[in-house]
Amino acid sequence: MLIAVRDSGIGIGSQPIDELFEAFFTTKAEGMGMGLAISRSIVEAHGGRLWAESNSDRGTTFQFTLPVEGNIVALREPSSNSP
Repeated sequence: MLIAVRDSGIGIGSQPIDELFEAFFTTKAEGMGMGLAISRSIVEAHGGRLWAESNSDRGTTFQFTLPVEGNIVALREPSSNSP
């Protein structure tokens, strides 16, 4: 299964993309730099892979894969009536 999330922010900038996943690396004044490092370790612990790509126009796309066993559950966006 492949999940991709694309944002339209300012993008990654000039730093190497893999640096984003290092513990304590942050571009935010108030950030701890742990979110992507923890996310990658969780995905990898489940046999998947997490990576980022800079978009050609602006922003970044984060993608991850996870192995799927058994039945596949369709993913959908929540409806506006969801609690």
